[in-house]
Amino acid sequence: MKWNMLVDSEVVSLTVPEQFSAFSDAYLDSAIRLCTVLALSTKKATYVRGSVVLYLAFHATELFLKGAILNKALTENVGTTHNIEMLNNRYKNLYPAKRYQFQIPFTSEEPDFSGIEPDKVKELKIKIKGIERDSPHDQRYRYPQNKKGMPWHGAHGFEPSSFLRELKQFRKKLIDISELIFF
Repeated sequence: MKWNMLVDSEVVSLTVPEQFSAFSDAYLDSAIRLCTVLALSTKKATYVRGSVVLYLAFHATELFLKGAILNKALTENVGTTHNIEMLNNRYKNLYPAKRYQFQIPFTSEEPDFSGIEPDKVKELKIKIKGIERDSPHDQRYRYPQNKKGMPWHGAHGFEPSSFLRELKQFRKKLIDISELIFF
């Protein structure tokens, strides 16, 4: 058998932001490859494997945002958060031009609260924030239950064919933006 040793020399020579970008690309590529298998094979297509696709895509997004942030603010501490919305807000502050913007698959749009009493809106926002706190994406896709040993709140599903199209569009957008930011 012929060995093909893969070593980190290809990564350590890159800047820290470029390292984050390289890892982001690898995670996204892996998500697309696994999602392709799930879209083509009903035997392999399970919710658990779909969760892995979601996690890989989530982590690719997180790493891309961290790399882009570090590209503009190298001393910023991005290592302690997995909060995509917080990272995305910071990214948007650093890269406000339209050519840098993209739709993140893991952010939720605020519901339309029109016609609801202000007190009820406040109550609903608190409830939504609690659910997001108790069911963080970075944990939900990796583990079968939450930290308290309970099932995750809500119904969760995954459709590989439609998500594969989204992933491919997302990768194309990240490639375009990466060329502007990192090269």
